[in-house]
Formats: sequence, C-alpha cells, structure tokens
Amino acid sequence: MDKRIEATTQHPGRERMLFGPLVQMNLRKYIKQLKKESAWSEQDHNTITIYKSDYATVVLRGMHKKTERKQAAANGDATIQVLRGKICIHTETSKFTLRKGQRIGIEANIAHSILAKKDSFYLLTVINTK
Repeated sequence: MDKRIEATTQHPGRERMLFGPLVQMNLRKYIKQLKKESAWSEQDHNTITIYKSDYATVVLRGMHKKTERKQAAANGDATIQVLRGKICIHTETSKFTLRKGQRIGIEANIAHSILAKKDSFYLLTVINTK
C-alpha cells in the first residue's frame, strides 16, 4: 500500500511518497528544501521524514553549527550517516565524531545527544522493533 504525505502551509513542497514498492529519495533536493524553509532560518534545526514503513523510518535532519539535539533514545536499532558537516554523538559512556561520509550504528534504547560542530545534515534510520 502506498503512503503519501501532503504539503502544508508550514512546509510547502513537502508532498511526497513515504512508502511504496519503490520510494526515490533525492537527498540533495531535500537538503535544499530544508534550507529554504522558515524553520531553518528561525530554529536550531529542520527535519523531514523521507521514508516510513511499519518496520523502518528514515529522517533527514539539518542542524546549525553549535546546536544540540538533547539526549534521546530510539525505540529500535538506528544508524546515523553524515551527508554534510561534522557532528559529535555522546552516549553515557562514549563520544564519537562523525564527518561527511561516516556512519554509526546505535543499539535500541541507547540514550544519545548530538552536537553539530558545523552546519550539518545527516540521515537517521531507525529499524522498528515491534
């Protein structure tokens, strides 16, 4: 079953396919789109879900330099892949720095925070453990 999301006045141009037999994800287009939206100029970050099924969710998030995503934990195993910039991921026991082209896996329910060292864009993929 295909799932679509419609554009809203808050997020114009965000109508897109979220789930179906094949879902194309143009990451360059989505990054440009996030940077054009008022949320990017008015807030610390901007985020768009680009794929969502019963088993997985893929989110593209942009963060401004020196901003932090407070500690949280995904309810499933997750990966974070940096597309642009540089981020630091902190857990209770570890600290990792990721740059463009690097990716990390995080076990479900591991609390972590993310600090952007530069303006950064990354993909967060969560595998749902139902």
